[in-house]
Amino acid sequence: MEIRVLYSVLLMFMFISCSNNEEENIPVLDVNSQKWELVKMTGSFTGTETTGADMEWQEYYIFNSNATFIKSRDIGGEVKEASGTYITETFNEQEYLELTYSKGKELIASCSGNDKEQLFFSKGDVLKGNWNICDGPELEYKQLKK
Repeated sequence: MEIRVLYSVLLMFMFISCSNNEEENIPVLDVNSQKWELVKMTGSFTGTETTGADMEWQEYYIFNSNATFIKSRDIGGEVKEASGTYITETFNEQEYLELTYSKGKELIASCSGNDKEQLFFSKGDVLKGNWNICDGPELEYKQLKK
């Protein structure tokens, strides 16, 4: 009888351990080796949303597996590029990318005035900039499927 109790306790412990590990292994958002394209711009006023070819410019990010990124912006056929490094951060349980620019700093879409830009994950397949908090447009990016 004592062996059965010990066996039951051992099984219960293993079950609890496994279920805890599964909760800890929640997938982390990963942008490595992905291209994210600007799909929507929204201005400060109602009705100022534009998409596709109607946007003021076309833009994309490429996030590389070595934690570097490339940003490309096309305004009327004139293409500008920026690059730098990125890290994934969390604030109030929301994950975001913090980009640090080393080249092309005129493409930074940020209020901070430094070499950094933040892109927040929204609904898993959308990245949103936060430039709109200081009267820039809200920029929304979607991952291009491979």
